[in-house]
Amino acid sequence: MRNAICVLVKGLDPGAAKEAARIRFPGAIVQAVSARAAANARYVEMIAAQTVAANGTANMLAKKPEIDLLLRLAGTTQISQAIAQVGAKPGEEFLLIVVAGHRTKRAGPGPLLGRTLGRRRLTEEELDGVERAALLNAARG
Repeated sequence: MRNAICVLVKGLDPGAAKEAARIRFPGAIVQAVSARAAANARYVEMIAAQTVAANGTANMLAKKPEIDLLLRLAGTTQISQAIAQVGAKPGEEFLLIVVAGHRTKRAGPGPLLGRTLGRRRLTEEELDGVERAALLNAARG
């Protein structure tokens, strides 16, 4: 899944960055998480693919896909725990994630402000995280 944009952002408010991305990418899933949440765009893409596949089905971990993505990245079904673990905090570098779906409209002009997260082969730890995220549905059910 290469329809996820992962940008490391410094010096901006996470809420404002999310709102700007929502305006620029109508219909996209937009989330801001701590920069510590992921170091590999491929990892984020695989987690995002789980959220996209679950969206609109009984497999969502939350009512909103943005929260589902946050929960899967944190590896938990508890929203407060996910925010504590991987939530973006004002004043800290964060990862802005934009996941384009079939209802996403084409983006307007200009790049997102930040440095694109690199893509590489998944580490064993990242593979475990992808598996853990997928198993959250079983833990919830």
